[in-house]
Amino acid sequence: MTPPGLLTKFAVRAKARWHTFQETRRGRRILKGLRYLLTVVIVGYLGYRMTTIGWGEIWASLPRTPWFYILFGAIYLTLPIFQTIIYGLIFRTSPWTIFPAALKKRVYNKDVMSYSGEVYLYFWARDRIDMPALNILHGIKDNTIVSSITATVVAFSLLATFFFSGLVVLPEMLVEHNMAYAAVVVLVIGGMIALGIRFRRSILKLSGAMLLTLFALHTARLLLIQSLQVTQWVVVAPEIPLQAWFTFLAVQIIAESIPFVPSRDLVGVGFAIEVARATQVPEALIASLMLVHSVMDKALNLLLFMAVSAWDRKNMARQSLPQEMPSEAALKEKEPNPPAPHESS
Repeated sequence: MTPPGLLTKFAVRAKARWHTFQETRRGRRILKGLRYLLTVVIVGYLGYRMTTIGWGEIWASLPRTPWFYILFGAIYLTLPIFQTIIYGLIFRTSPWTIFPAALKKRVYNKDVMSYSGEVYLYFWARDRIDMPALNILHGIKDNTIVSSITATVVAFSLLATFFFSGLVVLPEMLVEHNMAYAAVVVLVIGGMIALGIRFRRSILKLSGAMLLTLFALHTARLLLIQSLQVTQWVVVAPEIPLQAWFTFLAVQIIAESIPFVPSRDLVGVGFAIEVARATQVPEALIASLMLVHSVMDKALNLLLFMAVSAWDRKNMARQSLPQEMPSEAALKEKEPNPPAPHESS
């Protein structure tokens, strides 16, 4: 067997064993423990770096302008609003019906596990949307695939634009290999487009027009969020050059693209603090901005999750009640008449 054939066979066996390991109780416990351990390591490192910078300096650097918090709200709501529009089109229902579920889906994906929000949305829609369960599943699956492809294309395109236009501060090693990185970007984007065209009909069930609409909406969502993010930083410290903020945006995009890592927002905070040295931006300012954003995000996730869950339970209980209580007269009409007494002979 040729070396490539051996490698393919090994990869298939390794993947099968990995999936088997994941399904066992021991495997789930080990993976859960590793996620918790990694989170503890990340939080511990951030605590150490914050202490090194100085908690007093971080506190003094907290954003004072209300625009920071207004823009935070806009950034937070952008994803559920776009998801509401998208699933309103897929499920052919009113967006207002989906918005609470979109809020809860964001919390699941952000703080529980990647794609757990899609699982929640499927069961939510199956009980409330007038559509076959298989069609609901295909709609969620297709949107998830389009969203992942769009995120990769937009991320690579933005990073390429930042790197090759001089909008970010780059180490000398990266500057020397610009053409090599450009080739990688072109290959990745071109490969994803080619795969999408090749396997569209065998994997995706939605129409071509719907898929293009989803791609356009996801692209608009991602670009809007990145624009709001840079604006949020600029309103706090307008004296810092835009090149520095684009550098932090590039770091954030890279951190959010790392798979299988819990608390990716905290990983982004750690990366941003380290990059602050290269950009000559005060570490206390970056730590304050990133930490406040992360804490507010998690706090709002918890509050909205509790609020939507309570509203959902109340709504389901209301739907389970009969629309109109029958009157006493109607109940008597439904009672069977007692049998006539037999005459004695």
